[in-house]
Amino acid sequence: MIVFDSDDFGANHVISDQCQAHDCRDKLDALHYSNPNFKVTLFAIPGEMTPELLQWCKANNSWVELAVHGFFHSDNWECSKMTVFEFNEYMKSFELMIDQFFVKGFKAPGWQISDDIYQWLLQQGWWVADQHYNDNRRPKDLPVYHIGDNSIHTHTWDCVDNGIYELYDQLVEKMKDEQEFKFVSEVINVG
Repeated sequence: MIVFDSDDFGANHVISDQCQAHDCRDKLDALHYSNPNFKVTLFAIPGEMTPELLQWCKANNSWVELAVHGFFHSDNWECSKMTVFEFNEYMKSFELMIDQFFVKGFKAPGWQISDDIYQWLLQQGWWVADQHYNDNRRPKDLPVYHIGDNSIHTHTWDCVDNGIYELYDQLVEKMKDEQEFKFVSEVINVG
């Protein structure tokens, strides 16, 4: 079983000095074509999503799942000091999109997340994708996804080391005989 996720979906701009993000539907379609069992959770940036991208995801929802990845991903610290009020205001501004196209999952850009956001996620019944270095400060009852042994974690970048474009041939090879893929929402753990 493989859990495949990819960060920064929807972005079509320079993420860093070395990385150019793309919507990468071409590579996702090719991965799905190479193994019809393929499923992917895309950590998507609501402020970058176009109606075309949203409709493509909805049309492919048997193998594509969207989870929230910040709001604009202007940098890796977008959510590091955000208050509950600020987070709630952003969620409200994207509410119609999120309710229609996204699961109740969140991953902060650069894994940098405030304690207030954890509280909001817990109170609203969401899960979080997070790093182990936050285990001691994250609420114990907040469902969490950690990248594990059966995970493939990429970016929708054209980048130097873990972008879906650079890794495409390796991904096809690794996934070619896999019979079972799961969305992140299907494998989250509590606390």
